[in-house]
Amino acid sequence: MTEEESDDLDLSTLSDEELVEQMHDDLYDGLKEEIEEGTNILLERGWPADKVLAEALVEGMRIVGIDFRDGILFVPEVLMAANAMKGGMAILRPLLAETGA
Repeated sequence: MTEEESDDLDLSTLSDEELVEQMHDDLYDGLKEEIEEGTNILLERGWPADKVLAEALVEGMRIVGIDFRDGILFVPEVLMAANAMKGGMAILRPLLAETGA
């Protein structure tokens, strides 16, 4: 998916499963704003913060890590993905602290 197609995609119209898969792609591409939007959408749909963290963010970074290990991604791309994850974590951190997760 090109960046232009990603801009046109309305994340709120995706099913939960499709949204999580899109978030994995967005993490991979280092798209911080899309990760923040996806995180908020999942929370609005009633997902607990720890589930958003585990299934959307951590799993997306696991995919990034595998491709880094295999030489498909390099340090700059991994840093962009990590920065995108920080956007989601900024939203989740207070919620995780409230629940003690």
